[in-house]
Amino acid sequence: MIIQEIFILDDFDMNRILEELSLIGASSVKILTEDFRLSLLKEAEAYTYEKAEEVIGSGHRMVKQQMGTFHSFSDNSNYVLLKSAFQTLLDRSLSDRKDYPFEKRLHFNSMVLQRYEKDSIGITPHRDWLSDINLICIFNIGGQGRFHICSDRSGRDAKEMDTSPGNVVLMRAPGFLGSEDRPFHYVTGIRETRYTFGLRQTETLK
Repeated sequence: MIIQEIFILDDFDMNRILEELSLIGASSVKILTEDFRLSLLKEAEAYTYEKAEEVIGSGHRMVKQQMGTFHSFSDNSNYVLLKSAFQTLLDRSLSDRKDYPFEKRLHFNSMVLQRYEKDSIGITPHRDWLSDINLICIFNIGGQGRFHICSDRSGRDAKEMDTSPGNVVLMRAPGFLGSEDRPFHYVTGIRETRYTFGLRQTETLK
């Protein structure tokens, strides 16, 4: 499958993405062709999901969530193809830049599908792990929900990102422009079953 069958590149502007990652903490781009998105959705609907713990942490660090997760992709999965193709797209887009934005070479090594059932609470404001470095990418494969970047665990200064089916939200992580910043974010408003696919680089910076 060629890259034009996977991605819509009309709005893919690396300069804009990097600027929004720096200023806002996240950027959203319409990226998946409809045919490929539908093939991903069909695959996602066929999997059995493991229920995630509904409460993580305690006290002021408590995070509540309602979702299922899936990690066991076969080599011929369209999600493995998506991971490889998106890695290639980003590598090409960054190859000619003198100001490479990441401390370590970007290399996705973690994939997860998440399923939010209709009327799920989603996930309350939180930050991803310190071991998730450089860039976090979350593709909306299908369904409706609202994804926000915010300033703290109370959800202050919330900014909604476009998570229409076919969009990817890119979010900065430790190692982006020498920073250790991890944006707070949350998901709410699950009006129908929602499937998202996350790509991460999981390792330490040092």
